Amino acid sequence: MNTRILGVLALALVRPAVALAQGADAPRLATITVANDQLYGTIPRDFVGFSLEVSTAGQGIGAFQGDSAAARAAEQPVYALGHPGFPNVGFFRFMRNLGPGFLRLGGNSQDNTCWDRAHAPLPDACQADLRSEDLRLFDAAAGGSGWRLIVGLNLKQGSPAWALGEVTAGVAREIAPAHVFALEPGNEPDLFARTPYRPKGYAARDQAREFLAYLRAFQADSVARRYAIVGPATCCGWRNPDDLTLFADSVGPQRLKWLTVHNYSATTCGGLTVSAARLLSRELMDEVMSDAAHLSGVAHERDLPIAMAETNSASCGGMPGVSNAFASALWGLDYAFTLASAGFVNVDYHISYRPGGGSSYNPVDTYGQPDRTGRWTYRNVAQPLYYGLYLFAQHAAGKRFMSIGVEANANVTAYAVSACSGCAVSVFVLNKDTSAAGLVRVHLARPMGDASLLLLEAPNLGAGAAGVRYGGMQFKSDGTIGAPRTTGVRPDAAGDYAFTLPNAAIALLTVRPAGRRP
Repeated sequence: MNTRILGVLALALVRPAVALAQGADAPRLATITVANDQLYGTIPRDFVGFSLEVSTAGQGIGAFQGDSAAARAAEQPVYALGHPGFPNVGFFRFMRNLGPGFLRLGGNSQDNTCWDRAHAPLPDACQADLRSEDLRLFDAAAGGSGWRLIVGLNLKQGSPAWALGEVTAGVAREIAPAHVFALEPGNEPDLFARTPYRPKGYAARDQAREFLAYLRAFQADSVARRYAIVGPATCCGWRNPDDLTLFADSVGPQRLKWLTVHNYSATTCGGLTVSAARLLSRELMDEVMSDAAHLSGVAHERDLPIAMAETNSASCGGMPGVSNAFASALWGLDYAFTLASAGFVNVDYHISYRPGGGSSYNPVDTYGQPDRTGRWTYRNVAQPLYYGLYLFAQHAAGKRFMSIGVEANANVTAYAVSACSGCAVSVFVLNKDTSAAGLVRVHLARPMGDASLLLLEAPNLGAGAAGVRYGGMQFKSDGTIGAPRTTGVRPDAAGDYAFTLPNAAIALLTVRPAGRRP
């Protein structure tokens, strides 16, 4: 078997198995055992990123501001990056907080937005224009955050020559080359057959052929060939090992920087609903792990990295009261650890828009208001999901996994990571239960020194942004946050660390090497 596959399988073993403690009146909520003498794999430092719609107009809802003077003067939901000429530097700070990440520009608007609309082969499919000032705003986001861009290109138009114009006359002129990680032709092409622009029998093989035609056109151009290419950005019917294999082998692994796929843990499409209990269930995350491990295996057999380039809790805008509640912080953190343990190199949480505002699942909501001169100011609100991603980026990204075991009489999950064999150990304990709370005891295979405890918590799983506290602190509109409060925890006579974990909470226990002071 390929050694990379063995590595993926080894990482899969890192995921904790949740077992029920014996006895209905067990004295503890959970007992965590960490094999801190063994390290596996590495979580990339730039693992967490965002996926963002190319435009709000490309989603068919136009700009948010109304036509009246009163509407234009009122604060309103706006595009996360701000308006061309008035970038949202506060949002760029929220990006920068997550480390050196990726901003993927795509979503449904990607294939509904057209550069050089006048010459588009399928003009009826163009719901919005992509302009030079939009690309300059993307460039400002990269420069202000330190992130690299995955720039989505329109594949639905089906014209390599037309798409080449966007790259040479648009991307290459308006975005600094160092800011572009890769180009990604097409967004969820497995849904193209639902539109009038592909036949009902449009299949994965057809998409691979179109993608390859784009790639060949770019490679034949002295400007476009400078950019790396990622794909296939499939979400649904073609997000499986067989179709991913077909795509990779048809296009040629040597021509691709990454394989990219999309997945939402649930959906609210067609009026469906999602409960916090379902989103946080062990069964759901096990399904994610199984799916991710199979897709990762396809990628690693071809020496290709694989990324979850678009994801969130529930498609079609998320579930109000769940996707924008503390339950999403627990889900988002668990999801990031799950994909990292399955061998993915990146996960991009999506930000999109609906009539009247943003989606319930957006990590950060942005509101704006123009002054009398037309200059925009912005107010950013960190949603619960963002707090979970921030905790991951600050304390897990760039570190290596440790094997961990969990015994619990509730829905509790845990992960452990460290930068090196002699470094501090970070133990994440997620209380995903709908009601339980209690004592947690952490045992390390190799004795260590004192620890500190940081809590990310809310009054309950349904609490919104106003109720979330990160070490007692909350994010301000400009992306800053005060120094979190922590509590010291000393090992007991058995060398174990004990603390109380509230319901609707994530505990980060940071254990220092023996003799190391805070």
